[in-house]
Amino acid sequence: MLYTQLFRGRTSVAPYPSHVFEELFKLQTTSAEPDSTEINIPDPTRLGLPELDGVTANSAINITGEAVDFSPAGAAVLLYGSVEKVPSGTVTEPEHHDAYVDRTIRLAHIPLVVTSVTGAGGTPVYVKGVDYSVTPGGIRILKGGTLAAAINATVAPVGGGLKKLPIEIDYSYPTVDVVKPFTTSRKFYRVMFEQINEGGDGEKRRITCFYARISLNGGLPLNQGTDFGTIPVQIRLLPDPEIFEPGEAAMWTWEVQDTDAA
Repeated sequence: MLYTQLFRGRTSVAPYPSHVFEELFKLQTTSAEPDSTEINIPDPTRLGLPELDGVTANSAINITGEAVDFSPAGAAVLLYGSVEKVPSGTVTEPEHHDAYVDRTIRLAHIPLVVTSVTGAGGTPVYVKGVDYSVTPGGIRILKGGTLAAAINATVAPVGGGLKKLPIEIDYSYPTVDVVKPFTTSRKFYRVMFEQINEGGDGEKRRITCFYARISLNGGLPLNQGTDFGTIPVQIRLLPDPEIFEPGEAAMWTWEVQDTDAA
């Protein structure tokens, strides 16, 4: 049996104390490092007080990795928040907004298809690509169009401010997952690594973590350059409070297939 290490596979998460696992993200470059404390007794009979006896205590294990496939449910876990699915729909009554030249108007929902943008009362009708453009946040009023000219023809507010003009917008919106960060307290999870060793004899390995906190391990990329954004993840293993028998592993267990066995 070869023992070279090139394990790859899924990382799944289940709310503690359940065993119903879900893949919230795909992790790469994953490693584990224990938090160790050395408690030593010096030898008073030797010069320099070398160690006479001691205890090594492992209080936690820190698993770090990079998430390359990151779901909204994973974001809710890492950001101590919640996620809610809001179904798609159509605005039944026009949304009323003030339009400003070269500014973006944030709509109540992410626009999927904008069916019409009009002046107050439904007239005049403005043209997409000439008077406005659709963005992920709403609509942006373009320079040079009829709408921009109408806005520029208005009187500026008393005391200063941008010229504006009321408009009405009809549109449809997609189904979205709304992540609300930092709305819950600390939670604990079970984590399971399911892996196959490409570098050895193709043996299967299962690592089960009993009691873990999951959080960000660095900056959260929001706008990437030439590289794909990876999300740094930390999984901190602590002793399961329900496992306290001597000789029982309270943090995690490893199961590795013996390909030499019959």
